Amino acid sequence: MIKRVIRTLRSSTKTGDPVDVVLHIGAPKCGSSAIQRFCVSHRDKLLALGYYYPEHTLDINGVSGGHTQVAGPLLSGKQEQAGATFQRWLKEARGHQATLMLSAEAFYGQHEAMAEICQGLRVKVIAFLRHPVDYLLANHNQGIKRHHSTRRLGDLLPEFLGRSAGHLAGLPLLQWAEAFGDENCCFMAYQSPSSGGAPVQGRFLQVLGISDEDVSSLLEHSEGITNRSYVKSALELKRLLNTVLEEAPDSLAHQVDWSLQGYSDRAQDEYGYTVADLTTEMRERLEQHLLKQMTPVVERFPELKAAAELPHEGGRAAGAGVLDLRAPLAALQADAPKAVQEIRVRAVELRDQGRQDYAFCKLLDILGIEFSEPAGEKPTPGLTEHQRKTLNKDNAGEADYLRELAVLLERQGLLEDALFAIERALQKRPTGLGIQNIKARIEKKLQSRETGLTALTDRTAEASDQ
Repeated sequence: MIKRVIRTLRSSTKTGDPVDVVLHIGAPKCGSSAIQRFCVSHRDKLLALGYYYPEHTLDINGVSGGHTQVAGPLLSGKQEQAGATFQRWLKEARGHQATLMLSAEAFYGQHEAMAEICQGLRVKVIAFLRHPVDYLLANHNQGIKRHHSTRRLGDLLPEFLGRSAGHLAGLPLLQWAEAFGDENCCFMAYQSPSSGGAPVQGRFLQVLGISDEDVSSLLEHSEGITNRSYVKSALELKRLLNTVLEEAPDSLAHQVDWSLQGYSDRAQDEYGYTVADLTTEMRERLEQHLLKQMTPVVERFPELKAAAELPHEGGRAAGAGVLDLRAPLAALQADAPKAVQEIRVRAVELRDQGRQDYAFCKLLDILGIEFSEPAGEKPTPGLTEHQRKTLNKDNAGEADYLRELAVLLERQGLLEDALFAIERALQKRPTGLGIQNIKARIEKKLQSRETGLTALTDRTAEASDQ
């Protein structure tokens, strides 16, 4: 049994009293899952060292959203509920004469709410920040992994250059510093293990004031890779599967994610997309766009200067040629055969409904499902026979015309116009269930597309999703 040694972070106040709360806020895609898996698996040992880390769930691959019992309600505007859970945990921590320690990437944009919840307490805020281009690539990966994006990286980057991306550049850290004080914030540059970075769990423990000896002892029992970005083959397979999964039950998507995440964590001879996969021109344009926004963060916290330097990829060359998707597909078939069968059934249904976009046809080919190749450039979709019959009815009203216009625009890929039309239809017929369902479907497609461009933090708690 580890000897009980109370080690606490010291605030910069003159009293030097131990802090009441440690908040680990991410940033997103900076090893949070590894920290959370480690902490929840070593709660007793951390408590012996003076830190009370409340329980939270892990999925089959050890991935979690952290303390979503507090962060989740904050994202939903339920601050009273979040505050009640926080106060209960704080009471439990004090009962153990320990510092309450919470971790969730969803805290990243919640500085105001957490400042109010923590009012009157001594708080230490811990965050890691990675190079914004590296962060952008990780967000693209996450958009495909968890948010059903089907867009290629090359399609997204040119559009991204015209967007504000303060979250990628670490601007929320300045807001945390304003809320809690620079002296109570510990911000560090993050480098992934694949780029030669030290284990993030060890760096986190050192910041807590835990001795090198105890850190080494704790890390001896640490788990393997946690929530690694999908390797290229798994990412491409998931991108294609998303053409079917975007309207499927969440449970089906979760089974696919669990399998491909496990495959990526095990596939040590494969890699995900890195800056080495970008052209020199695109990399320079992205750096110019993002590092300019990062300047005030580095000026205020010079220790983050390393986060403004592109990570070294160890001489690893960018992957070239056609990706072999057979291995991740075989893993998915072995892990979740019923899920693969359901995907096949849904794919056949979509094929029979006339879907013929390239990504979908590529998925059919990979799954061994027969299909007719698109004959050259496909004409712009027009009204279906069903729509013609609907609009030809004597009792068809303005809401019907607007609804069918929205569906037509949706089929043509003009989602913003489709949303405009369906909202007008809903104004004409507020209780129309069919109109409501179409509106929800279009909004979901728009959200999925936007997620690929600007993934900030998960809007829902990953743990509750799973």
